[in-house]
Amino acid sequence: MQDPIEAVLRSSGPAGPPGASAREVAPPRSYDAAPPSGALVVYAWLAVLGALVTGLMILLDPREVAGEPLWLKPTKFFLSSAIATATVEWILRRSGLRSRLQDVCQAIIAWGMGVEMVIICAQAARGVRSHFNFATSLDAVLFSVMGLVITGVVVAMGVAVVSAIGAGSRLTRSERMAARWGIGLFVAAAFLGNLMVRVTPAQRAVDSAGGWPAERGSHFVGSVEGATRTLPITGWSRESGDLRVPHFVGMHGIQVLMIVVAWLRWRGWSMDDASTARRVAALGVWMTLFWGVTLGQALGGRSLVEPGVWRAILLVTIGVGLGIVASLVSTRRGKVVVA
Repeated sequence: MQDPIEAVLRSSGPAGPPGASAREVAPPRSYDAAPPSGALVVYAWLAVLGALVTGLMILLDPREVAGEPLWLKPTKFFLSSAIATATVEWILRRSGLRSRLQDVCQAIIAWGMGVEMVIICAQAARGVRSHFNFATSLDAVLFSVMGLVITGVVVAMGVAVVSAIGAGSRLTRSERMAARWGIGLFVAAAFLGNLMVRVTPAQRAVDSAGGWPAERGSHFVGSVEGATRTLPITGWSRESGDLRVPHFVGMHGIQVLMIVVAWLRWRGWSMDDASTARRVAALGVWMTLFWGVTLGQALGGRSLVEPGVWRAILLVTIGVGLGIVASLVSTRRGKVVVA
């Protein structure tokens, strides 16, 4: 069975740079996709449907929680999880490998994300927060279950991708490089959740006084949720550090890297060439640096849009990234390597 993405690249992509002869440009690597378990495909489509439904609920339900529309968080989580699971599915399919371990990982990811989204939507329907909510015993239990489940999902994603780039993988050298850097960033960013659940000074004061704080943990560093000006849609703080910024950058860096690799292949680059893999690795290093800068900015209590040293460092880092992309755009490669 032919990979649909591969079919598009074969039919519409250029065979190589202008002036290259037929002998210099070989057909792209052929992939015989391993039959997928189907779990990630099913979840990704259900998540897209869930995003449409909860997106409609934003218009129909005027309630808010923590200063944002009640159904905005479920919508964002549905979209994010759909993209993440589709990416893992794509890597597994392209690898041409199929194992019992991968099937188990896919089941853990699909069912785990399903449980996560059911809890998030159930809490939204109740009109309360899903994250950091310890107002009642039920809220505390649900949040704890979410933490345990998502930990299993992240580990399963890491194991699945690592297994897909091992011995026998039909992924090109550059694709494997992108997957390595991407999944490393994904796992690191996912476990930033451990920093978010730390008790804030205000919550600790309530504990010390013998009270029971309704919330434990926060996205923000240096301000209080619900009383902070935020950016539209993302909800990221405009006044303090926000751990969701590095969380987002790291968890979706793998999509950036895989899209760049697909684009290079479409441009006719030799995807098994060492020089191409080094360029992809350079982009991976930059993504890690960019993630580190956003993390330092958040932990330093500085907003993404706040003027200062951290924003200057961030802008310089972005400039370096644009330079890397410009070098990829301006450089032309010769032939495509045949498997």
